[in-house]
Amino acid sequence: MKKIFGSLMNQKLLINLVVALIILAGFATMKKINREAFPEVNFDMVTITTIYPGGSPDELEQLVSIPIEEQLREVDGLDKVRTYNIENVSVVAAYIDDKVSDKPGVVQDIKDAVDMVDNLPDKAEMPEVKEIKLDKKMAVNIAVFGARDDVPYREIREAADNLKDFLYDIDGVAEVETSGYYDREYLVEVNPRKLLQYRLGINTVINTLRTRNLDLPGGTLKVGDEEYVLRTKGQFQNVDEVLNTVMMSNDAGFVTRIKDIGNVEDSFEDATVRERYNGKEAVTLLVWKKLSADEIRLVDEIKERLTEYSPPHAKDVKIEIMYDWSTLTRNRISAVLTNFFIGLIIMAVILMALLGPRISAIVSVGIPLAFMMAFMGMKITGITLNVISLFGLIMVLGMIVDFSIVVAENSHRYMELGFSRYDAILKGVSEVFWPVTVTFLCISAAFAPLLFISGLMGKFIFAIPTVLMICLGASWFIAMFILPTHLNMFMKEEIHKKGGDDNEAGVYEKGLFGKVQHRYQHLLEKVLKHRYITVAVLIVLLIGSLGLLKIVGFVFVPKGGAEQMQIKTFMHQGTNLEANLRQMKELEKIILRLPKDELIGVKARVGIEEADGLDPKPGEGTHKSTFTVYLTPDKERERDAYAIEAELRKGVAAARKKGLLHRDLVILFNVQEHGPPTGKAVNVEIRGEDFSVLKKISDEYIAELRKINGVRDITLDLEEGKQEYRYFIKEVMAAQTGVSVYDVAMSLNASYQGAVATSTRIGEENVDVRVRFPEYERKRMKSLKEVIVSNNRGGLIPLDAVTGVRQQPGYSQINRLNYKRIVQVQANVDMNVITSMQVNNMLKEKFAGISKKYKGYDIAYGGEQEDTAETMGEMGTLFLFALLVIYILLAAFFNSLILPAVVMSAIPFALVGVILAFLAHGQMLSFSSFLGIFSLAGVIVSNTLVLVQFINNQRDEGLELREALIQAGVIRLRPVMLTAGTTVLALFPTIYGIGGKDFFVAPLALSFGYGLVFATVITLLLIPSFYYIAEDMKMKMARFLSRFGITMRGTIYASPKKESD
Repeated sequence: MKKIFGSLMNQKLLINLVVALIILAGFATMKKINREAFPEVNFDMVTITTIYPGGSPDELEQLVSIPIEEQLREVDGLDKVRTYNIENVSVVAAYIDDKVSDKPGVVQDIKDAVDMVDNLPDKAEMPEVKEIKLDKKMAVNIAVFGARDDVPYREIREAADNLKDFLYDIDGVAEVETSGYYDREYLVEVNPRKLLQYRLGINTVINTLRTRNLDLPGGTLKVGDEEYVLRTKGQFQNVDEVLNTVMMSNDAGFVTRIKDIGNVEDSFEDATVRERYNGKEAVTLLVWKKLSADEIRLVDEIKERLTEYSPPHAKDVKIEIMYDWSTLTRNRISAVLTNFFIGLIIMAVILMALLGPRISAIVSVGIPLAFMMAFMGMKITGITLNVISLFGLIMVLGMIVDFSIVVAENSHRYMELGFSRYDAILKGVSEVFWPVTVTFLCISAAFAPLLFISGLMGKFIFAIPTVLMICLGASWFIAMFILPTHLNMFMKEEIHKKGGDDNEAGVYEKGLFGKVQHRYQHLLEKVLKHRYITVAVLIVLLIGSLGLLKIVGFVFVPKGGAEQMQIKTFMHQGTNLEANLRQMKELEKIILRLPKDELIGVKARVGIEEADGLDPKPGEGTHKSTFTVYLTPDKERERDAYAIEAELRKGVAAARKKGLLHRDLVILFNVQEHGPPTGKAVNVEIRGEDFSVLKKISDEYIAELRKINGVRDITLDLEEGKQEYRYFIKEVMAAQTGVSVYDVAMSLNASYQGAVATSTRIGEENVDVRVRFPEYERKRMKSLKEVIVSNNRGGLIPLDAVTGVRQQPGYSQINRLNYKRIVQVQANVDMNVITSMQVNNMLKEKFAGISKKYKGYDIAYGGEQEDTAETMGEMGTLFLFALLVIYILLAAFFNSLILPAVVMSAIPFALVGVILAFLAHGQMLSFSSFLGIFSLAGVIVSNTLVLVQFINNQRDEGLELREALIQAGVIRLRPVMLTAGTTVLALFPTIYGIGGKDFFVAPLALSFGYGLVFATVITLLLIPSFYYIAEDMKMKMARFLSRFGITMRGTIYASPKKESD
């Protein structure tokens, strides 16, 4: 390698051109990298949605979902299949296995399987197969509402419509999704008694409107040289045309029109969900950005364009941004960048103090170069600039100069020993090339397995190992091939040589650091003298710290920094939308009492339970509601989201006492943390077929959860549906009168739900013409007896003449998992009292034998528990694999089986620093902190490897073992302190949130930083001791075997010089 390094050191122009090219390419790439708060992840999910009008959950399960499931059983590559059956809708969600390589092929197989389903009910619509793709991201939420309470909904809707078109003209907008936006309808409300009077069935009205509303071409008429288009024009253009539609007439001139039997209103479809913002009825617009668009630039443009926008009815309608998603991105990136630059300054100061201004400046050139190369790598791999990728840059910030420090410090040392600048650099870089290269490979081996963590969490953290390995590869390249040339160009030709009575070998510095070296030497001498006691004490310390794990605790994802809260409410089944709305207005008042410096706004959706994340579970129900509380940024308020939640809970309790809120109203609070998606703290999944047994098992779990302090918001997703009037056909009477089941169903459906007879085009809108009974009739039980069924002979038959009725409750939803029915018991926990892991462990212990008690029923612990078990188990396996790869690399480098064990012996002791740090900071361990522990392995090896190599080098020079250990330790003290110190101190701003705190990455920095601090001490004291002990053991083994005539080398390291001799 010396020839290569020597040649490159003489190619100054070439090296500087390469540097310039890297900088230019890096800057050009950096501007093209999009920014977002967190990386978006694909869910690898395909949904199959089937609409079956009027179908009950059990009918949908039996007639729709199970036939689809039967076909999906034949599809390879599925991880699980979840099915949701509610009134009118079946949703089957097929989750593709992470390990499948041909995911598009699996998607096509799913589509083919659904096409094979041929026995669905006639009234069921064709199943819609949709792959859930990540092709857009939320940018901004906008509310359009009345400036006063009396502003008509029509004006609000018109303004929202206009704004939607306006937003689509902005480049980068992928979709504008509206909520609280109801389609326009011509509502034909017919009086049942008038129908009876005129001997008309409701189906006759529907069919007449359908045949009247036509616009059909009639061909062409050719007259001479002219050609005329013939067209029948009969489409409705206004309400009067519908009112005057002729139903029947006779020869006497008697005409019956729609206006004779009812009324027509230009209205809107019935609201199944009522949308509100800050206490006012609203239409909300969710603006999604294209993945190719930069979030911050797009939102800035939207805001700028909105200042110029004037909506229709501007005096009566207000437009407000409910939530700006780029605020989160700006704040998180700003915090991470601020901590990055603070860390960079700290690192520069340390380098300058220990290496001097000239060498530290030369070494520091590698930092921007490595980052420029990292930006190019990020662009190629599709990584955006977000909190996770930026933290990868922070983690590598301290390490990015480690290789350069080793090269520069070693070159500097040889100059101090009297070598010329050129020879010192050549000798310095050649001596450390292989140790540094193996170090780079070991660190990469520690981080690379993180790329193979499966599931959502693996996708979420993908950027950390990718960015780290790109940066470290760049750092290695710079240290080996660019830095030597720069050292040869800019380092002083002559450096003051070391010397002195005790310093012939040029080991000790002068000044303050020289004193540090002497103190370290005295300490190391004592440690080596009492090496067995030292190791024993440290092992006891390690075991003792592991015993503290129960006190420290564990949570899968750390909490903090939340800026949104979701509140879900459930009234008793059967509550209508109006009654639900009245209660929600009371809850709305409680939320709106929050201080203005804490609350941006509150969105209420009455009539729906919003799904969590991309959960495909349909959630409409007139007794359900969802509030989204938008809080000001975490750094701008004194209280965190959990303290605000506690205040709202108190407000709810007070309102219940006053009778403002019903006592049976269920209210669930959920602070929405930003970060990787996770499940519920407690989620017990019970699978089986008999609902009565499922209910019995779930009741046992609920009873136990109620006994556990800190568990709250316990729910069961098995609830009875609305009371049903189930009509059955009197078959004999139906046959005699010519009435079918279909005739009965259609007459009931049209009378109460309303049937769309036809549609017409008014301007740019498609307007349905819906026929039904008036609202006052639909609220009377007596009206049921006035429903008339048209038979196949044109006669009119009273409904109760051909049907009987039973009142029977059903279930509001029937869910399935992997082809079996399932119910879920879910709960939240108060983290100040108990953790999710503790609760789940208590349940497992309590119900250890429940599967034997209820044979044929499966119990699984999902949610956060499932995420924890799967991800942490996988991390453990990958960590062992990483250690094995590191061991193999070290064994190949040292040509020894024992020295790799010596080098790696410091790794487990880093846990002591991690555990004590979390205990001292009052934080719980989490997935983030284990990422830090995972990452420590390679960095610790990087320090210990070079130290052990220097010990071997000293022995090559003829030093005895003890002197070699001490001298190598003293020589390596400065670079070890430099590399560890720069890494750790660069992380301190992130650990303590000096420039702003991110609660997901802070624990990672805490474990990595303090683990490295402790591991550095271990490296400088324990590694020499382990080396010494390993030699002791080898010598004793050699002596023992010699008694039997077996010759064995007596040392763990064989000097190449001695072997050549």
